[in-house]
Formats: sequence, structure tokens, C-alpha cells
Amino acid sequence: MTNIRNPKDEDELRKARIAVALGMGKSLAEAVEELLGEEPDEAFLDAVKNRIKFAQETEEVIDFKVLIDRMIALQNEHA
Repeated sequence: MTNIRNPKDEDELRKARIAVALGMGKSLAEAVEELLGEEPDEAFLDAVKNRIKFAQETEEVIDFKVLIDRMIALQNEHA
């Protein structure tokens, strides 16, 4: 499980920012592409970003892989 959540405190936020600055992170597009097996389109990425923002606002922890799988299923239903 790959959970997405807000940092617990300022120290955790600082550590995350340092890790990103040192190149230890991936862009959202890279992470989604890794799960999809292909480059995601902008609309898909925007939908993922919006869902993550909503989860942050509601302090919900979400499983990133499950999120992507559900969004793929939803996209396929409406294709």
C-alpha cells in the first residue's frame, strides 16, 4: 500500500522537502505513469491532483494505487 497523506508535523514536512530537493522524489506524472504503464494525459493527471487535494483538505489518507485503479475503471466505464 502506498498511502498519501499530509505531513504529521513541521519536522516531517521539512524532511520531505529535503528529500525532494535532493532528487529523492518523483513527479506525480512519473508515479502515475509507473502504475499505468504509459504516460497519462493531462485530464487524468488533473483528476488525480484534484482527488489528492480533496483528501488533504478532509485529512483523509488514501492508497495511491487504489486511487489510480479506481480512476482507470471510472475512465473505462465512460469511454
